[in-house]
Amino acid sequence: MKADRLIKILLCIIALLLFLNLAHSLFTSRPAMAVSGNGEIGRYQIGAWATQGTGAVVSHTGYYILDTATGKVVASKSEEYRPPGR
Repeated sequence: MKADRLIKILLCIIALLLFLNLAHSLFTSRPAMAVSGNGEIGRYQIGAWATQGTGAVVSHTGYYILDTATGKVVASKSEEYRPPGR
């Protein structure tokens, strides 16, 4: 009698796991796809950097703007600051 009850419990657990596996495959989210519209929205990536100098050390700052559609750098600028008298 105990063996029948144990088998029934194991079969119910297996059935539940199979059902959950089926439900997971039916209701999973799909990755977002890139939409090519007019090509201007979300097309550019901006990066910036800065280093801090101390005393006689030179500080650097800069940025770049990258066109993610073509891979070309649209604009960039780099500056350095030297303390007065150096």
